[in-house]
Amino acid sequence: MNYRNKDLLRAVSQLPCQICGKEGETQASHSNQLEDGKGMGIKAHDCYIAAICFTCHAEIDQGKTYTKDVRKAVWDKAHKRTIGELFKRNKLKVLL
Repeated sequence: MNYRNKDLLRAVSQLPCQICGKEGETQASHSNQLEDGKGMGIKAHDCYIAAICFTCHAEIDQGKTYTKDVRKAVWDKAHKRTIGELFKRNKLKVLL
């Protein structure tokens, strides 16, 4: 079963781009990696998201500037920054 959470996606879209820092055009970019649940016509689980602006998202998904390995590394770094930023802003909490 794919994990889906609209509130999480909404919170991520409120953050600045975690690649270039642009604000106001951010969206939740899902991982393109099979190990994160990505498949043919299936988005990765919502826990594998990064706050990325439209321009950077297009470059990560279809761009020709980066190699495949660099695209993955850039997305992974943005994902880690996104999760950290969500915790800093109290949008993610650990429940015991």
